[in-house]
Amino acid sequence: MDEWIIVLVTLFATVIGAFGSLYLKKGAAHLDFNLKKQFKNFKLFFGLFLFLFSSVFYVWALRFADLSIIYPITSFSYIWVCLLSVKFLNERMNIYKWFGIFLILMGVFLITR
Repeated sequence: MDEWIIVLVTLFATVIGAFGSLYLKKGAAHLDFNLKKQFKNFKLFFGLFLFLFSSVFYVWALRFADLSIIYPITSFSYIWVCLLSVKFLNERMNIYKWFGIFLILMGVFLITR
């Protein structure tokens, strides 16, 4: 299996997982300990579904590549979550978050070499 395909599939899984986090955050705003109400919490269930869906791609990638290569790539989900939070939750980026993203990129590059 071509290693670039495996990397792209893993990156795709991180994007889906980041959207899962976004929907979990939105669903958490309506979190209630009344279980009947939670069955109507679409955002919470959609977030869980996206996490499970991303896991399918992650497990597929693990089938064809070393864990020591695939796992660091999953840290891209932190980058996607930061960007999605700015776009959809009106959160702010600061210099420390941008520097953290830079360090994640450098770390993944170094580990996967």
